[in-house]
Amino acid sequence: MENKKKFTLKGILTPTLTLCIICAVVTAALAGTNALTADRIAQLEAGEQDTAMHRILEADEYEKRTGNLDGQEISYYIAKSGGETIGAVYITAARGYGGDVSVMTAVEENGDIAAVEILSADDETPGLGQNAANPEFTGQFAGKSGQIEVVKSGAGENQINALTGATITSRAVADAVNDALELFEKEGIS
Repeated sequence: MENKKKFTLKGILTPTLTLCIICAVVTAALAGTNALTADRIAQLEAGEQDTAMHRILEADEYEKRTGNLDGQEISYYIAKSGGETIGAVYITAARGYGGDVSVMTAVEENGDIAAVEILSADDETPGLGQNAANPEFTGQFAGKSGQIEVVKSGAGENQINALTGATITSRAVADAVNDALELFEKEGIS
């Protein structure tokens, strides 16, 4: 006895239409959720950015500006305290090992780096490149100015020591910081 299954138009269309309806409902639900939460997510991100700016360069207010560096638009903030400009905070990124490394750099009025904070190094190798966010690494930038160079050991005046096993990530952070310093020199903070 042979058991042959007969395909009918109804047997094909019913599951196909059911899947299409399910896909449409799920898509509409995701779009609705995104629309309802987009403003709140933007507020949270802005709050996190504001907190990070206060952490690396304490000021009463931050005046947002946009600069252009090699055809790339870069956001930065003039930091003011008591009505006086005390520095600027730059948000830059450079290509690391696994993706872009986003960096926030605070530059004091005299051109020295006040502090550096890694905003995102999520695509870097865990346990290696992601260590760029550790204060032991980012702290090396404080007080430096000019072009920062990455060395494997024995950092000098405008040099930082690379992370062990993550030289590419270390260079990406330095490149992002150098972009901030270059924009500081180009745009000024007045």
